[in-house]
Amino acid sequence: MTLNKDKKIYLKKIGKAGDYEVWLVDGSYVRKVINENFVEYDYHFNHSFIPKNEFWIDEQTNHSEWRFFTDRMLAEQDLIKAGKSEKEASEKSALLEKKERKSELRKRHSADELIKNRSDLSLKIKKKIFGEYDGKIKIWLVDGKSVRDFYFIDYAEGGHDKVYDFIPKDEIWIDEVLHPEEIKFIVLHELSERRLMSEGLKYSEAHKRATLVEDYYRDHKAETEEKIKDEIKKQE
Repeated sequence: MTLNKDKKIYLKKIGKAGDYEVWLVDGSYVRKVINENFVEYDYHFNHSFIPKNEFWIDEQTNHSEWRFFTDRMLAEQDLIKAGKSEKEASEKSALLEKKERKSELRKRHSADELIKNRSDLSLKIKKKIFGEYDGKIKIWLVDGKSVRDFYFIDYAEGGHDKVYDFIPKDEIWIDEVLHPEEIKFIVLHELSERRLMSEGLKYSEAHKRATLVEDYYRDHKAETEEKIKDEIKKQE
């Protein structure tokens, strides 16, 4: 696929990292038209449609995290070039990101503040309930950066209690930085995935099937709200 700096994808060049251009892109458009598995940031090694000399960051991310994303991609790519396995490169670059996040937190907070923040975290992370739906499932818009800082650096866009043990029972968390029109597709994905896991499917298969559901409704936007309500009724 030749993209030729399609203005529907490329929004702004925000810098360079080594030999790579770092681009802010329209993640919603990428997920709808190219590949629904593009989430937050990535590069050619994981998604062949991204040019080899570019790092892509979804514009629906927290700008204070762009440095973490870029440093991690660069470290992972350098490790792969040095002959490390994909698994080892991924683990070591993830460790780098964790260290950078901890370092930033220590600069902004004392040790006592970090302990207090962690104890109050669940309350601080949850920003507001999304939508007015009947049923036992609560859908929260959350501070995604804090989730990545304190819980899991690979939390991206959304998650639920069947996958993440830090998410309370019967809750789905959606990153608040997403555009309103994007949130419903992610909500539907998480609801579908959660139901399938409740029915006994393992995460990997449930995720694949939920991605197909998400992909269908991206092309049938008018039907999305009713499908969300239907999925909520089916939740266990």
